[in-house]
Amino acid sequence: MSVVLRRVVPIALVLAAVAGLVVLFRNHQRKVAQEAEREQPVVAPSRVRDEAGVAIVSLDSAELRRVGVSVAPLRAVRRAPEQRLPGQVVAESERTTVLRAPVSGRFTVPVGARWPGLGERVAAGVEIAQVSDARPLSLPIAGVVTHVGAQPGALVEAGQALLEVADFSRPLVRVAWLEPAGAAPTTSLSLSTGAARVPARLVGPAPEADPLTRRPAYLYRAERSWPGATPGTPVLALVPGGGPSSAGVLVPDSAVVQWEGLAWAYVQRAAGRFQRVRVPADGPAPGGWIAGPPLAPGDTVVVRGAQELLSEEFRARVTVGDEAGE
Repeated sequence: MSVVLRRVVPIALVLAAVAGLVVLFRNHQRKVAQEAEREQPVVAPSRVRDEAGVAIVSLDSAELRRVGVSVAPLRAVRRAPEQRLPGQVVAESERTTVLRAPVSGRFTVPVGARWPGLGERVAAGVEIAQVSDARPLSLPIAGVVTHVGAQPGALVEAGQALLEVADFSRPLVRVAWLEPAGAAPTTSLSLSTGAARVPARLVGPAPEADPLTRRPAYLYRAERSWPGATPGTPVLALVPGGGPSSAGVLVPDSAVVQWEGLAWAYVQRAAGRFQRVRVPADGPAPGGWIAGPPLAPGDTVVVRGAQELLSEEFRARVTVGDEAGE
């Protein structure tokens, strides 16, 4: 038996080793397959259909509830004719202040204070700087930082500009008065800023003619600011003009989404089917935008969830694994 055992045991050990290697090889293959499966991009089914050249976003009832889509019908409105006049935000010296070093020395900020950066908003009357042992400095007006002349820790000279701040809370706009608008300026008008209308009131004649049209210009004070309302920014002034009023629909602000610098809304063509339609940006009105064809009274637009529909429409354009700049 001892001879038989000596022959059988090595064979059994070899067979066990081979079986173990087979198991290890199969486990390795399984792990490689699982890893490859994990690395495969997950592509969700597209919910966008091309129907006669028109992109339609289709969602079922469950997806509509998940996204939270709400719709509302468009109502008819009348738009009074308006003349459009070119305007531009102008600088105001009395609404600009420069914080200067009172003496030569090292420039620091008080304990607990923070030195602001370009474009940041600062408050008036708050101590934000100190030069050497001179009295702490504060700004006489609140506003937006338009220039930074030094950083804390630097050695500055007496009279050196440390910070420049401008108040853009109520921009001043120069409007070129063209002939179709009438002989005399109106006491008030509206400024189309691209996103809304801002009321403005007449201040008086501008000291110089409009540099582009060479027509007489007038200054108007806006009742409030808007994004980008800095000197040099062009705006459109709207004044009542002659002629008959035109029909249109009022598209609510909540229905409008921005893409590639244009305004759009989603119109419901059938249950769960939506088409993106351009909304002209030249008809701002309180609470929304006045638009004409292809939008019509009775059309149903998405007033909640439009941004999600836009994301769904263009999700297919994103290539998995591609990075910007590659």
